[in-house]
Amino acid sequence: MSSIEERLADLEARVAALESERDGPGGARGEEGPARTAGDGTGHLAYGGEAGLGGRTWSWQVVRSPGWLVERPAGPLAAVLAAAGHPARLRILQLLVVGPRPIAELQSELNLASQGQLYHHLKTLTSAGLVEQPERGVYRVPARAVFPVLTLTAAAVDVAGAHA
Repeated sequence: MSSIEERLADLEARVAALESERDGPGGARGEEGPARTAGDGTGHLAYGGEAGLGGRTWSWQVVRSPGWLVERPAGPLAAVLAAAGHPARLRILQLLVVGPRPIAELQSELNLASQGQLYHHLKTLTSAGLVEQPERGVYRVPARAVFPVLTLTAAAVDVAGAHA
């Protein structure tokens, strides 16, 4: 059975998708109101979609004002980006976004020199809110972070371009 947080995040994503369908193009809402008429006049940036991962179907839509985004405090954002920015940690996220994995499976998949290295990376990801431990020895990307993690990966692919 899913945790309450996962179930709530799934319901929120479904409601957002239904509201988006109801309101039509440009009608999805983020923290800044209607997508096409952001209150600060800087426009809108949207990400979302649908994905089938780990036996679950995810639907997500987020709309933000560029002006609002550039005013966010850099510290907490940099912590998330730094946590995801290490090659081993990004690989951990890629594995966990599909579904929960036990520590032994992660260790085997990553071929790290020690289990201590793995725990160090998991602690960094957990502190940044990118990973959680729903039960002893098992880790996952929290439901609220699945699409943001996928979006970070997509953005990195786009920025890296031919270098990837």
